[in-house]
Amino acid sequence: MKAIHIVGGGLAGLTLGLRLRQLDVPVELYEAGSYPRHRVCGEYLSGRGHDILRSLIPEEILAQAGARRSAGLKVFRGDRKLRDETLPRPALCLSRHRLDQLLADRLSSVGGRIRLQTRKTPATQEGWVTATGRQPAVREEGWRWIGLKAHALDLSVGENLEMHLTPYGYVGLCAVEENRVNVCGLFRTRETVPDLARNWRNWLGGEPGSALHRRLQGVRWDENSFSSVSAISLRPRRAAEQSGVRIGDALTMIPPLTGNGMSMAVEGGFLSAEPLAEWARGNLDWLNCCQRVARNLDRSFSARLRWARLLQQSILHPFGQPLLWHLSSIFPFLPQLLFRQTR
Repeated sequence: MKAIHIVGGGLAGLTLGLRLRQLDVPVELYEAGSYPRHRVCGEYLSGRGHDILRSLIPEEILAQAGARRSAGLKVFRGDRKLRDETLPRPALCLSRHRLDQLLADRLSSVGGRIRLQTRKTPATQEGWVTATGRQPAVREEGWRWIGLKAHALDLSVGENLEMHLTPYGYVGLCAVEENRVNVCGLFRTRETVPDLARNWRNWLGGEPGSALHRRLQGVRWDENSFSSVSAISLRPRRAAEQSGVRIGDALTMIPPLTGNGMSMAVEGGFLSAEPLAEWARGNLDWLNCCQRVARNLDRSFSARLRWARLLQQSILHPFGQPLLWHLSSIFPFLPQLLFRQTR
């Protein structure tokens, strides 16, 4: 049987590797960094990806690692609470620092080969999968997108996710293991941002007088957990338009406000495994394998990417945002509907 080579050891690559090993396919994964590591991420998993993760890592292991549940969502703008929703299904919350390590350990234990600190150029040759991360874009429609994340210590948010809308983007709060709260934000600017490594607290901390600022004022930060990313592209991409097999952020990113990025990464890895296993067994040529993977991914992701783009544009538009909240007050089912459409 032929081996599958995976370039990139994030959620998508590790999920693919684990699923392929369940199908008895040899796997070699190349990761430029090492584990554990902090990543810019909302660090909660909801939707179909949650079920897939539990098929790869037993629930008791996730619980032992400190995974928590979030059952509600509170949305704030400035000093006002706009919405207080119950999630259709509780989300699983666990830091990428812990989760990536769990997945990597699991992959190694079932016979997958992981080559750490090994940088490989993404390739379109047969048997190679690109899972290296986002496709960069310096600007989109004149904007630069910046992602920031850090863990706040000894801050309680209970069993709720929090979303704080700011003039420049949004910040999410999510309780993870060890009494930590992941504070993760996406911001847009038309200018370059100097000294971001020193000023990130001002971006994540919210404007004076806001609910976010009050929440985080005086909080202790784990300085080592700070991560940042820039040149983010949020333009939806179809797998059928790409060459080779691309999964996770290497294919496309969903706007982070939907909270579906981790799930899409896990789903993408899982959905790609069956056609790749058929190629590895010699039952499918590479071109048809790539086409089948692309159909699986586009069928699963295209609709939610369209809904997510519309939702993000509305949230960040000065007139779209109040209109959305007005419609939500008239039609109380609207937030739940939008949540489901991005899952």
